[in-house]
Amino acid sequence: MKIRTVAITSILAGAVLTGCAKPDDRLPSDVTTAVSRDFNEGNPDRVAGHYADDAEILVAHHPAIEGKAAIAVFFKANIDKYIGLGNDTTWSEVRGDMAVEQGVYTVRNVKVGENVETGKYIRVWKNINGSWKLYRDMFSSDSELSGAVSVAPEESTLSNNPAPQ
Repeated sequence: MKIRTVAITSILAGAVLTGCAKPDDRLPSDVTTAVSRDFNEGNPDRVAGHYADDAEILVAHHPAIEGKAAIAVFFKANIDKYIGLGNDTTWSEVRGDMAVEQGVYTVRNVKVGENVETGKYIRVWKNINGSWKLYRDMFSSDSELSGAVSVAPEESTLSNNPAPQ
């Protein structure tokens, strides 16, 4: 009887674990944090390098930013030594050459040491020649205030200027 109970328990545990995501079914953290890392290092070209040639960033209240060249321009206009970007992946799943990631982000004014924006994001990734590249990137702020973050001393924390494109 004990052998039968152990066998049934082993089969059930195996069935449960089979339904759980294995570590290689998730995007690696070095992939999901690369954009924030390179943004914080002030390197817009390296940030754009994490995107596929036909990638799009879908920014709220603005047209899509299409293609790696436009994405590089977007990051050149938005990287600032006083702005820090952080992200935390809350879920991701890999299926073949495609992956989806969901998470939360923070934008920090490092000059004054305050978070000035928090929000959530969804990213679609493609594995291109063995390297994960962003294919679609969409984010939205948790704040009701719309506007670009500013750290200029003569301006308020948030301005009403639209995000550069």
